[in-house]
Amino acid sequence: MQPRAPTERAARPPIVVADGDIATTRLVARELEAVYPQVEIRIPDTLFGTHLEGRPVVISRLCHPSYGWLPEYLAERGVAYAYFLDDNFWELTPEVDVHLAAFFNHPAVVATLENFVRAARRVIVWSERLRDYLTERFPDVEVVRVAPGFDATVPRRLLAAASTREKAHDGVLRVGYPTTRRPGVASLLTTIVKHVARERAGAVKFEFVGWMPDALAQVPHVTLFPHIDDYGRYLEFVISRRWDVGIAPLTGGRFESFKTDIKYREYGGCRIPGIYSRVSPYVEVVTRGRTGLLSANDADAWIDALDTLLDAPALRERIAAAAYDDVAEHRDLQVTGRRFAELVPANDVQPASA
Repeated sequence: MQPRAPTERAARPPIVVADGDIATTRLVARELEAVYPQVEIRIPDTLFGTHLEGRPVVISRLCHPSYGWLPEYLAERGVAYAYFLDDNFWELTPEVDVHLAAFFNHPAVVATLENFVRAARRVIVWSERLRDYLTERFPDVEVVRVAPGFDATVPRRLLAAASTREKAHDGVLRVGYPTTRRPGVASLLTTIVKHVARERAGAVKFEFVGWMPDALAQVPHVTLFPHIDDYGRYLEFVISRRWDVGIAPLTGGRFESFKTDIKYREYGGCRIPGIYSRVSPYVEVVTRGRTGLLSANDADAWIDALDTLLDAPALRERIAAAAYDDVAEHRDLQVTGRRFAELVPANDVQPASA
């Protein structure tokens, strides 16, 4: 059965159900906001007593056993939902993150996750590899991949208001990396940053947002900024830092190969030339030398790539412009959000039989 277009649906706002107001939750809400004027974010416990008829429902990444009652609760009320997933939790091992793996590998968590998947009207993912994985694992479940979008509203406004690529700061080159915990690349990052900081002696500053390796805490010209919850404010902050280069290292392990190209979308949308690990998902979207640089995952290759961009302002400008145009043309949230919304069950109220 083909999903109905959002324009044919009831006007009641959709609900995104998640266990926290994390970045992924906000990104899903922004996709829906491309179609709907209002989107509600709820935790499961706040659904009691809520009338869900005529309201599209998305459950985002939910798999905590304490919420295992939700699929049955919705089914008893005739409420269908789309389940959204942007990580392959089945492949999250201690080598990736020992703390997260202890949770996601627990049998009760796995069982809850699989129950949410099987009970969904359809599963929505942003990765072709994850779609194929889930289709094979759950052959009776409809799994649909939608290209993840980028909301360029904030960057477009700020970039139009001032020429942020013209450095009004102290002339020191800045390298940025906003991220959550990435223990798998901590050693690689530490080697790269220490070498460049030593060789360039204050001519380059590294700025991390949200996390950085502990070993860099005392390295000169390295700064850690706190995580920013609000996505609009986060993009404003990124643009305000006027990074000359953005970096996006990934280990290339199986778990990370199912991720999306979010750093490419953000760097490109903010006109920041990026260097990315030469692994999925970046090898599928970055045109080497035109929309970004791709580096092998060893320190020497990363240092060479950084030297190439740091020493070539014209190349940085060309890459920034090409990546911005690519994201604007192919990842416009107005397009991706409409497709996302089309796939979410509307839970229309059926008219009573005559």
